[in-house]
Amino acid sequence: MALTLSYDAHSEIGLVRTNNQDSAYVSPTMLMVADGMGGAAAGDLASAIATWELERTDADLDAKIAAARTEREASDEPSLVGDDDPGDVVDVLTVLAGTLSRANDQLIERVEDDPALAGMGTTVCGFVLADHRLAVVNIGDSRAYLVREGRLHRVTRDHSWVQTLVDEGKITEDEALEHPHKNLVLKVLNGSTQHEPDLGWLDIQAGDRLMICSDGLCGLVTDAAMAPVLAAGNARTHTIDALVDLAHAAGGYDNITIVLADVEVDGPIGTPEAFGAADNLGGPDNVEHTLSFAVTDADPEGVHERPMTEEERYALSGRRKPSAWLKIGLGVLVPILALVGGGTAWYQYTQTQLFIGPAQEYVGLYRGVPDRILGQNLATLLQRDAETRVADLPPYYAERVKATISVADSAAASSTMAELRDKAARCVAQREARARATATPTPVPTDGAPQPDPSASTPATPEVSVTPTPSPSVTSITPPEDC
Repeated sequence: MALTLSYDAHSEIGLVRTNNQDSAYVSPTMLMVADGMGGAAAGDLASAIATWELERTDADLDAKIAAARTEREASDEPSLVGDDDPGDVVDVLTVLAGTLSRANDQLIERVEDDPALAGMGTTVCGFVLADHRLAVVNIGDSRAYLVREGRLHRVTRDHSWVQTLVDEGKITEDEALEHPHKNLVLKVLNGSTQHEPDLGWLDIQAGDRLMICSDGLCGLVTDAAMAPVLAAGNARTHTIDALVDLAHAAGGYDNITIVLADVEVDGPIGTPEAFGAADNLGGPDNVEHTLSFAVTDADPEGVHERPMTEEERYALSGRRKPSAWLKIGLGVLVPILALVGGGTAWYQYTQTQLFIGPAQEYVGLYRGVPDRILGQNLATLLQRDAETRVADLPPYYAERVKATISVADSAAASSTMAELRDKAARCVAQREARARATATPTPVPTDGAPQPDPSASTPATPEVSVTPTPSPSVTSITPPEDC
């Protein structure tokens, strides 16, 4: 008897957006959601590219897993997963890491071909079935959930600013839904080599229900509100409709994509299917982001005509044909004027932008963009926070500041700088405490054996957990808050 996945999916624009930048893919072995971002910079294309690459992997999954296993077994490096080797799931995670890496490379190539696409990115979140386990992949703030015995468990952790605040106990989940930085995602698939996904595995059993969704649902509706709907055990399509109603009632401000699946024993085998942008764009071979014009040999009625010469066109219009020198002059002047006008408009636009970046050794607020043209800075320092040194921040946030953090307005800038100041102060205090602890010798009993602390208790093992898998092809992720 084998565990199988029975599934349904739904993807829609929502009540406010004008296009769907979410994508989803479902099959008997793979359940994935990708939430594109970038607006005019083709968020729909970014999510579709990631989804198409996942779909290609799924179509040849067994062969890719076998190749990954062969490479792992041929490696001289010892296993990094210890005695609890989950078998195929390690190789599935290797395949998933490679798939997202290829999707990331495609995003880079698209932007190189068309700079107007710069800024597009996408989340990726989902499961791949590997025997009695699920391989789990996540980057961004889409989410995966598990319902077991009537209880809702969140499987993945958001890579978002507000999630760090929730983790620190500074805000509640309800407050996170209204936070001014709720849309600040710290890690997505966007062409950066630094943004590695979280990879792990989840043990499953018959009767489990799985959900993956974009933040069009989980960014508007709390887990507590979703739990009774998901735990009710109703038909999947009915449950999806009820969840969409919750998102609509909360405003429906974003695209809504939901994949819902039940873990069964030898259940019916479903059909692979793409949803949202991955379906709307028609596939990688049908996407064209430059204008093109079809050239035919005949007009619609099949009448062939000799095209008029340039001299005939001017004679017919009664105008004089411009001299060659005039044409050359216009050919040079018009592009120059267009460049000057476009450059002026672009520069004016940059001066409406705000970002946080390093100001020497401190954190600073700038107006403009972090770039130079002809030796001239396009950014002006507005404020240097003398209380916040970049080196005092947790390494993850120090790198974020060095790479610059865009902020929407002055209020958001003040809030972000205050939060960075708090993180730096906390790290300074932690480092000083560690230094004092290192300097103070710990008393040792005379017999040399450390004595157990009677007040300590064994931590309870959570009922449901995602086990991170460090493998030769998977980079271990440092917690963002680690000082």
